[in-house]
Amino acid sequence: MLRNLPGIALVAMLAGLVWTIGAVFQDRTRLRIELAATQAELATAQASLQQAAETARIHRAHLDRAADEARAWVALSNELQNMEGRDAPLSPLLAATAGRLFRSGQ
Repeated sequence: MLRNLPGIALVAMLAGLVWTIGAVFQDRTRLRIELAATQAELATAQASLQQAAETARIHRAHLDRAADEARAWVALSNELQNMEGRDAPLSPLLAATAGRLFRSGQ
């Protein structure tokens, strides 16, 4: 049996080498599959990111329009408040004076 020991050791080493090479190929195949899955997830994430960026751009434009509209309403409100009292009826003295002026011009 000791005479066969070097042969058995050689066979064991070759079997170990074949097993190691097989494990390396299996790992490589597994890593390729994981890489493909990760690339697909990355593509999905990038698409979601682009969609979120487009949504944010549209939202910002909407907020800008709403702010412009709010400023316009504030300006209109201020103008109306400043005009308050301008269309009040004339005092009796001014009404009589205006009446005489306009009757004499006709």
